[in-house]
Amino acid sequence: MKGFKFKLDGLLKVREFKEKKLKIELGEILKEITSTEDYVKTLVSNIEETYKAQEEFLSSPTAGEMIKFFPRFIEIKKEEIKNKKNLIYSLQKKFDQKQTELGVARGEVKVIENLKEKKTTEYKKKLDKKHLESVEELNQIRRLLKESQS
Repeated sequence: MKGFKFKLDGLLKVREFKEKKLKIELGEILKEITSTEDYVKTLVSNIEETYKAQEEFLSSPTAGEMIKFFPRFIEIKKEEIKNKKNLIYSLQKKFDQKQTELGVARGEVKVIENLKEKKTTEYKKKLDKKHLESVEELNQIRRLLKESQS
């Protein structure tokens, strides 16, 4: 609309930017959670493969030093899985917190958008009223001119 200027447009843009930023952060956290979960699945499959390799290895004559490798490897992988699950838990907490922040940010944006819509509607009504008054005034002038000419 031509003559309408919403005074809180700057604030609305800042709030919308904050909302977009939070959405991006949520996406990054979700991406990190997914990649960490995939890595945990890889570690679990590594452990399963190690158990299979250990059984194959033990079925043939082996050296004692090599037998020590498997339990250590499995222990290290299990510890890594535990660490990654802790990371997933903390990322999930961070994700929940960001979702709450996003809800608040959306609410703030919605309030300002509703206010802008209300002000726009008021402006349109005033504009329509002025236009109607102008039309009414022109009609009165025409009537007066017709009456004076008759």
